[in-house]
Amino acid sequence: MSFGEYLKQLRKNMSISQRELAEKSGVSNAEISRIETGGRQKISPDVLRAIAPILEIPYEELMDKAGYINSRSSIMTEHREAEELFIATVTPKLIMDGWSVERTKRASFAGDIVAKKGKEEWHIDYRFFRTREDNDKHFRYDMRTRELLWRTYGRLAIYDKDDITKYTIAVSNDKIYEIVLKYPPRLLRLKVTAMFIDLEEGKIIDERILNA
Repeated sequence: MSFGEYLKQLRKNMSISQRELAEKSGVSNAEISRIETGGRQKISPDVLRAIAPILEIPYEELMDKAGYINSRSSIMTEHREAEELFIATVTPKLIMDGWSVERTKRASFAGDIVAKKGKEEWHIDYRFFRTREDNDKHFRYDMRTRELLWRTYGRLAIYDKDDITKYTIAVSNDKIYEIVLKYPPRLLRLKVTAMFIDLEEGKIIDERILNA
């Protein structure tokens, strides 16, 4: 499937016409038409950034579909570096507090770190969000965070092991942290917390229980 066909399908799934997409995104109707018909082979990242929130799809996913492999590779590198900083920040404090700590494989566990102390088993999952400029009006923090929470809480709801006593969503973006606090899980019996990390300072700034 070409990117133009992919875009057309996304638009139809949202029941949005080319004209509506143009009006809401600020991209010209002619440009959207050229993309969908294959007349525009190299799509500008600015165009992708503008239409992403209207189609309710991550900007990075559109970049990937449009062939910006180097951009995606850069994002993954940033993610890995941030994750390593997170682990280096959290692990020493956990050990000092008497927890044994091990890294996990996402295929078999929830989270990046499992900390154990007696009968307690605490899973901590770091979620990476790229830093955005304040004037980036096309990036919707609320939409992206709720998408993250839906997936996370849904996965925890059907987790078939009873060994986890506490689960933490850790982020290093203050706006994301505020939104995570805004949407606590309603029905999970598992204790869930949110943690705010300053990766540059190497500090845990705050942690709050979400479903007390």
